Amino acid sequence: MKQKKNSFAKVMILVVSLIVIGVSGTYAYYTISMSEPSKTSAKAGVFKVESSLETTSAINNSKIRLIDNAEKEIKAEKVTFTVTSLSESTVDGEYYIYLKDILLSKNLYTNYLHWELVQNDVVKASGDFGDVASKRTDTPVAGEADNVVTSISEIKLNETGLHLNKGTKDTLIFRMWLENDPDVNQIAITNGSFAGRLYLEAFPISEITGTTNPQS
Repeated sequence: MKQKKNSFAKVMILVVSLIVIGVSGTYAYYTISMSEPSKTSAKAGVFKVESSLETTSAINNSKIRLIDNAEKEIKAEKVTFTVTSLSESTVDGEYYIYLKDILLSKNLYTNYLHWELVQNDVVKASGDFGDVASKRTDTPVAGEADNVVTSISEIKLNETGLHLNKGTKDTLIFRMWLENDPDVNQIAITNGSFAGRLYLEAFPISEITGTTNPQS
């Protein structure tokens, strides 16, 4: 007889301290282009950005429901925020989103716990927590419980920088959800927990080289 599974996962998804570090400010860079072998010209550019992560509400749900992946846009827990290139910017830039300060119970080292990063309605990165054991930073203890809370090093959500044109604004969505599998007893992933912090890094893009330059 197939054991009836609990359709709810008693999991706390908490993204706390949504603080942008090193983003709200002016980034200047200098490039040198060769016009003639004996002459050079220098050009300075400014990239100034801000993000609503500093004021966006966190996810705080102590009892999330297992959902089908097809329902993620409607039912997944999410954080919506903006990244804006201010009017003072004279060059384009790019940015990266991270999860930092992660506290995750071992029973959520699973492919069933998904995340997704969306930029302007386009999915730019996605993944799960099935391979995070290699990123654990605290020391395992013999006989520890399956749902013991562990520390995980940062997760870089997008490996390719998200482009931001000067003077424009992006809308980002970070989603997390537990995938329902009707053929599997998923009781093992209940009574777990997750906590983490969203972090943003932004850099100007060199007009000449097309590469980022983090110098300020």
